[in-house]
Amino acid sequence: MGENTHRTANAVSGSLSVDAVHRNGQTCLDSVFCSVPFHISKPYWDGTVLLLQVANPTAGLFSGDQLSCRVQVKENATLLFTNQGASRIHPSTGAGVVSEQTFRVSDKGWLEIFPELLIPYRQASLIQKTVVNVADGGRAYLAEMLAPGRTAAGEIYAYEKLDWRFHLFLHDRPIAVERAEISPETIPWMFASPPHWQHIYYGCVWIVAPELEAMSSADFKEIEDLSCDECLVGASRLAATAIVVKVVSSSSIPLRKALQSTRSRMAALLPFLHSNPHKL
Repeated sequence: MGENTHRTANAVSGSLSVDAVHRNGQTCLDSVFCSVPFHISKPYWDGTVLLLQVANPTAGLFSGDQLSCRVQVKENATLLFTNQGASRIHPSTGAGVVSEQTFRVSDKGWLEIFPELLIPYRQASLIQKTVVNVADGGRAYLAEMLAPGRTAAGEIYAYEKLDWRFHLFLHDRPIAVERAEISPETIPWMFASPPHWQHIYYGCVWIVAPELEAMSSADFKEIEDLSCDECLVGASRLAATAIVVKVVSSSSIPLRKALQSTRSRMAALLPFLHSNPHKL
């Protein structure tokens, strides 16, 4: 976590560590640890998937915060990992927020990450590195959503910088590496939008599962047909067992609808997606 050397006095170094295992016919937490600003609510087993909600009892993430998140899903374990509300990145004063996330899924394991919006405030700065490693036979469904700022307060692309680094491995083999340095200067060419859109909301889903080998061009078209006047959807194959779906929209409502519709369509191939992330 050496990206920022200057930290504010009230900055925190928070960590979250979770190991999910299959035991006695259901998924349970073999080990769990968290420190401020992370708080884990009581897990809920819905008969198919263990639902785990992470909350931030503070007002959000602040300048100089350094966060570490590690989640491991062992063989035959099934975990749905979500958060309580939007993640708010407050203005930076010399140092931004640094977040490192590592997710590992073993053979026959299932991990779904379905967070709420990430909202960067005026002059916010975030470096986020995510590493996902899925074993052969493992399954993962990883969603993310980004707002252009606090639009209700008139803050649109007013943040300082968002540096997103994403690495996806299939059984230790890299199949996707993505890095985006998003700033007000890069927005015009990174997120070109139809003329009638005022700003861009962004969403993405990374999916890994053996069942994806059966997807046809018609299946991809069905996902892309979710596009409408207020939302554009694209889907690409990364490997025989991995795809990515990307969404841009004019507001949060069509973005959420597109991601939920994508999830519903993928549930035909991936039955664990029938679990409701909003049960908690």
